[in-house]
Amino acid sequence: MKGKLTLTVERRAIAEAKKFARRNGTSLSQMVEDQFKRLARGSFADKWYGKFKVPVANPKDPRLTHLLQKYVHNR
Repeated sequence: MKGKLTLTVERRAIAEAKKFARRNGTSLSQMVEDQFKRLARGSFADKWYGKFKVPVANPKDPRLTHLLQKYVHNR
């Protein structure tokens, strides 16, 4: 079942979105709906977070320490 949604958006953004939709053979409503669905699914990283064993960082390996800090421990 579809529902109605009212949005307030800058006119220039609306014009650009309409051009994009026309070029891609879709509607603004469908574009917004698709984006909401993508947001609800979460990111690829969120989906897989915690599914793999995280290695213990070796203080002698600065690359691993950097990657763990950037992608794992910073959540």
